[in-house]
Amino acid sequence: MFTPFVTDEHPVALYAGVPLQYNNDGLAIDCALVLHVLHGSACILCNFDVIEERQDSVVLFNPGDTIKMKERSPDFEVEILAFTRFIQLAALNQLEGVSVDALKKNLILDTPETASAANGMVQVLKPAIDTCSARELYFISVMQLRAFYMLYQVMLRRNHLEVDTFRSRGDELFFRFRKLLAEHYLTSRSVAFYADKLCVTTRYLTDIVQQHYHRSPKEAIDIFTVMQIRLDLLQSDITVAELAFKYNFSSPSFFSDYFRRNAGCIPMEYRQQNKE
Repeated sequence: MFTPFVTDEHPVALYAGVPLQYNNDGLAIDCALVLHVLHGSACILCNFDVIEERQDSVVLFNPGDTIKMKERSPDFEVEILAFTRFIQLAALNQLEGVSVDALKKNLILDTPETASAANGMVQVLKPAIDTCSARELYFISVMQLRAFYMLYQVMLRRNHLEVDTFRSRGDELFFRFRKLLAEHYLTSRSVAFYADKLCVTTRYLTDIVQQHYHRSPKEAIDIFTVMQIRLDLLQSDITVAELAFKYNFSSPSFFSDYFRRNAGCIPMEYRQQNKE
């Protein structure tokens, strides 16, 4: 069973099999993942972007990303390294000449070099997870992840993939919308708020999101938010009242109604049905 949750005491984890998110209605993650496809193929949505995974693909996921499966083959199997957000932040802060947005925009690569690097990182960290202290594992992981990110961007450039540019104004706005949503979903679920941040009209933002995601901005905001709430419900014992406050709802009852409308059940029912 795949669970992405890592802690300060266990800052790195290695998993193999089929991720829990790929058998779920959609779920956010609270850590950084490097996913290497060992067998089969899958099609997923990550932050509303379609990603086609196949054998030897390497996929990057970032803390706060939302993942929902569309389809996968029966033989689909992956190997995943999970890192705390603090390890990822430390690795990114030590990089020079690497665009963080480029890494977040180009989530998947199908090159022998990145597959080999991902496998090599597993071989280094697998014995370290079992033998090193949390402090030792932290420093080893930061060095490994930093080197992997550097190679990843080199491969992006070598394969003439877009690193710092967008194909169109619409692509750029959709990327910025998703980035803003990841930053502000706790405090705002208003389409007008995001349109104002992007300096566009709500109608123009609606057109852009419809073109890229085939849903309205409001639907995208609610789907993203509910996936984050599901994560909170599964990884903690936080109460409904605490969740309502965290997500800036006026009352616990309004929060529960919002979750029920978008998830089909009240928060405590979801926790009881899915946590184990």
